[in-house]
Amino acid sequence: MNTIDTRDLAERREALKQEILDSFLENFPHYEEMTESFEDIRFEEEEIESWKEDFEDELKEIEEIDDIENEVGSEFKYGVTLIDEDDFEEYCEDLVSDIGDLPKDLPSYISNNIDWEGVAEDLKVDYSEVEFRGTSYLYR
Repeated sequence: MNTIDTRDLAERREALKQEILDSFLENFPHYEEMTESFEDIRFEEEEIESWKEDFEDELKEIEEIDDIENEVGSEFKYGVTLIDEDDFEEYCEDLVSDIGDLPKDLPSYISNNIDWEGVAEDLKVDYSEVEFRGTSYLYR
């Protein structure tokens, strides 16, 4: 099942920022005194335009993670599970089983005929949707 914990996204974002900052300071040591963090990098300076192009994908990923954090809100830093929309039905089946709403001793002729697609659709009303890297994820 494809899920993402937002704490992992936060860690990834910080690693990307550090990688970019390290490269910036290595390539432009004359900015070192003015650049204590990623946020201090002067991306608008003409002399760094070609260097910046090498980090286009990383900068885009940072922006996408920022967008998810803005959409999810303050719970982002505490860990919100993003569930791939294609795996939501399986997630719901596990959830119903884990919380005890589905008795373990159901006969197979009943448990094999549960409409998990319908259950997932019913549970979806409690979830919000966010897109990350071309995939739709559900979270609550």
